[in-house]
Amino acid sequence: MKKDPKKIAEQIMALVSELAHIAGARVEAGHASKKPFSAVVKKEPSGATGGIRLLADEGKLNSPKQLPEIIELLRQDGRHYSRPTVSMGLLNLVRERVLTRFRDKGDKKWKYALRK
Repeated sequence: MKKDPKKIAEQIMALVSELAHIAGARVEAGHASKKPFSAVVKKEPSGATGGIRLLADEGKLNSPKQLPEIIELLRQDGRHYSRPTVSMGLLNLVRERVLTRFRDKGDKKWKYALRK
């Protein structure tokens, strides 16, 4: 019994598109990418890092801000996080090169801004 690879691939694609339809995702027929599911399914931002990302997307971090200012902006959006949690989220975004940070000459505290 000889199996045709093209027929097997077509069956797999049909099953994948059926599963994607059930899950509510969209998959284009005949288009295979290296990461089909990560490109299709978009995760909602959560936690302190997600809240900071939303602030950056809204343009609220275009000008340099200190940690207390960022915590206040998050609270205005209804996101209440502790100081260490927000600080770690900021540091993670600096490491991902989304934000940049520098020391203010006057009071020597960190300021964070959107990386350009």
